[in-house]
Amino acid sequence: MSGTAVVVGGGRGIGRAIALELARDAGVRRLVVADLDLALAQETAATASGDAEVVAAQVDLADPASVTALFESSRDAERVAIPGGVFGASPSLELERDEMERILRVNLVGCFHVAQLYAGEMARNGGGAIVGIASIAARMPRMRQAAYSASKAGIRQALRVLAMEVAGDGVRINTVSPGPTDTPMMRELASDHSSVNDLAQGSAVALRPRIPVGRVATSEDIAVAARFLLSPEAAHIVMQDLVVDGGELLGM
Repeated sequence: MSGTAVVVGGGRGIGRAIALELARDAGVRRLVVADLDLALAQETAATASGDAEVVAAQVDLADPASVTALFESSRDAERVAIPGGVFGASPSLELERDEMERILRVNLVGCFHVAQLYAGEMARNGGGAIVGIASIAARMPRMRQAAYSASKAGIRQALRVLAMEVAGDGVRINTVSPGPTDTPMMRELASDHSSVNDLAQGSAVALRPRIPVGRVATSEDIAVAARFLLSPEAAHIVMQDLVVDGGELLGM
């Protein structure tokens, strides 16, 4: 077992939290923190604690050659988290085709390409685990988020199909779907509220329900769920979408 893990989009927010969690995992001996912003990846790597060797790498999910280069440098990975992504919001009637394609290119096509490459190698080498980060926006419509919601619904289902095809080869693929989470991306998303924390109260205008636990998630809330799904303790969990939303979807 190589003990290698990769976090694609580990420079900030949920990705950074996942990287820091994995760096402390006793089963991880080498951790690759990849991000479009290499400086952010390096900062995460420098902050990580634990016994793992942590290295930073640059990757552009919109560039197939960049994704392939990252894979070639870490093809022995046994655990791969894919929290990388972009966000954009605009009224659906004003959504430009180029903007729709930009978001789908990264959040759906790019993230799937990462999973596809590593899953193939894991299948040849006896197994591994992959976790993608979807969103409850994949299930619940969000105002002004047609492109983002479509991208998250797409990656959730695409990874489920991939998971079905490689499960027999020992490769486990699951997703985590966060609800509102206090990250830089969420601060953009929360423009229809006075603050990120105010999201917990819901909004009749934005058609957002109240979060029953009374707070938005932290990045760490999502990271521990991802770490569990990547761990040997989740050995019989596959094709699942673990919702971490404080009850906003009411368990549906």
